[in-house]
Amino acid sequence: MEQNSSPLQSRSVQLAVFIGAPDAAAIEDQLTRLQRKADVLIPGGIAEAASWCACNTSPQVLVVDIAGQAHPLASLVELAAQCGPTCRIVAVGVQDDVILYRQLLSAGIFDYLLKPLRLDLLADTLARADDDRPLGQGGVARSGRTVAVIGTSGGLGASTLVAALGQWLAQVQHAPCVLVDFDRRQADLALLLGLEADTGLAHLLDSPSIDPRLLQRTLLSAGEPSSPSRLQLLAQRPGPETHADANRVLELGAGLCQLFSLSLWDLPSHRPVGSDEVLAHAEVRIVLTPLSVQGARNTQRLLADIGDESDGQQLLLVASGVAHGGQSVLETRQFESFVGRSIDIHLPYTGTALASSLLQGALKAQVAPDYAHAVAAMGRRLLNLPASPGVRASSSLVQRIAQQLRLRSASPRATT
Repeated sequence: MEQNSSPLQSRSVQLAVFIGAPDAAAIEDQLTRLQRKADVLIPGGIAEAASWCACNTSPQVLVVDIAGQAHPLASLVELAAQCGPTCRIVAVGVQDDVILYRQLLSAGIFDYLLKPLRLDLLADTLARADDDRPLGQGGVARSGRTVAVIGTSGGLGASTLVAALGQWLAQVQHAPCVLVDFDRRQADLALLLGLEADTGLAHLLDSPSIDPRLLQRTLLSAGEPSSPSRLQLLAQRPGPETHADANRVLELGAGLCQLFSLSLWDLPSHRPVGSDEVLAHAEVRIVLTPLSVQGARNTQRLLADIGDESDGQQLLLVASGVAHGGQSVLETRQFESFVGRSIDIHLPYTGTALASSLLQGALKAQVAPDYAHAVAAMGRRLLNLPASPGVRASSSLVQRIAQQLRLRSASPRATT
């Protein structure tokens, strides 16, 4: 990958990136995850891009940072004139301004992305730039995102994580969310949210068609009856897993995306019909696994089935401390070496804290602060928000030691 301004006149450049030094490593990592190669990646912005283009053949796609530019529009117009009409310029900045966005599009800039960059949007934008296909020409607009959560085996706390994530997104970030309990044998989400499940999901999967009004009438609200809730649930009472048509599941997912910013699907580890379709189309896949030999094998198989991030689908690999009471069977580095991927988040063991909170009603993740912190970190990733300032970095070893000390102090045998 080119990291300097040496001339590249002798060969065609597909993708050139000029971005601020603090963001260079992040975008290089995202391009690697998308299995794309930047022919040129140079720290900088419009000035550096103009200087490089003056000595080289214009790239087909040019990503340029405009953050901190006093007059980015005029500078971009000059850069576009210098590069010529065959170069698609993608501007990257921090200003969330509709007027600026409209001005950039009117000036011929291909697209504008906000930092920090979201993997699926970056993938979509680069794919459209490759085909010279501006936004709105072809394809289907997405109004909401789908998040699929699945464990490599049962009993890893996937349903608890979905419930806690939904609560954090709806209550803390005020994002309209719907949770789909696709584990129709167990159907734990209603219990975790303090609700009584009905036949809603089964009814929708059996209906000849799904229209928005039928869908809205089927949802259960997780808020107070007197006030509207941003958190909704689609579930059914636990029972036999009746046949579901995969196309109907996709139709249901598309309908939910029209109504909610985020749809969180709780998928059972045995992956009944429709689960693989949700995993194939979800913008984000969250995989829970124990740090064990069997967990590593199951994770390797599952990742081989669902694919990588090259299509822009974000993947979060979460180590669950539930299966072994917070004690890892494998060291993190051993597990990561075997599966060929790093653990993104460690979900700590909570003892009986979360289960005890259900005796008082809905799940309360706050009773387990380390767990709540991990959920918030995961939620911020889903919303593409920066890490919470002033919060220590997650450390599985530190979390396990602290958790064990709390459990010992709570034991009747603990001494002072």
